[in-house]
Amino acid sequence: LMLAAGFAAGAVWALIPAALRAYWQINETITTLMLNYVAIIWVDYLVYGPWKDPNSLGFPLTPRFASGAYLPVLGETRVHAGLILAIIIALIFYVVLKYSRWGYELRVAGESQEAARYAGINVIKNIILVMLISGGIAGLAGMIEVSGITHRLQHGISPGYGYTAIIVAWLGRLHPVGIVLVAVLFGALLVGGFGVQTAGIPFSIVLMLQGAVLFFLLAGEIFMQRRPVLVRKEDK
Repeated sequence: LMLAAGFAAGAVWALIPAALRAYWQINETITTLMLNYVAIIWVDYLVYGPWKDPNSLGFPLTPRFASGAYLPVLGETRVHAGLILAIIIALIFYVVLKYSRWGYELRVAGESQEAARYAGINVIKNIILVMLISGGIAGLAGMIEVSGITHRLQHGISPGYGYTAIIVAWLGRLHPVGIVLVAVLFGALLVGGFGVQTAGIPFSIVLMLQGAVLFFLLAGEIFMQRRPVLVRKEDK
């Protein structure tokens, strides 16, 4: 039930940028980033207001969920089932994009909307459908965070994971498998950053490493596209 509710809430939230992108060609990155702030304010209203735990000593958070709402943990580790769910979703999308007719339509529309329309592909329908699914998966991610980690809704629940995900998706070349691998790398950097703080090393070092990874990969992309060529001048 929580999975369905999380997916549905995320899909409904994505409906606005989906319509703006499909019918008015407004960049979805801008609209979704703007709606993030609306969502943050809405969550703050709930945790400071009607959903606030009366026993929270003034802290903005909801009562702890019932134990039945917790995601199961894998063995004796702190890793919960959300990791398995994320990998399954990535594999499903890899298969769909690679081998299905709908995946072919999405790839064609991604390369050129004009070519897709010429081929008889309904671009508007596909844009809205993809945005709804993407929003639903984002809703699942939020549900996994609260039911697998915090076990309650609270202020500042995500310290910028969504923005990091944009970098992860780009570094993964928008490929489902590549995204999983890059996500593991960045996850290791984040967890390692929390650990090294006990040794007196600031967490900002982790942010510097993330920036360095992005910088060098971006620089490599530029050099690959614009490699310098030595030209030998012929004697006149």
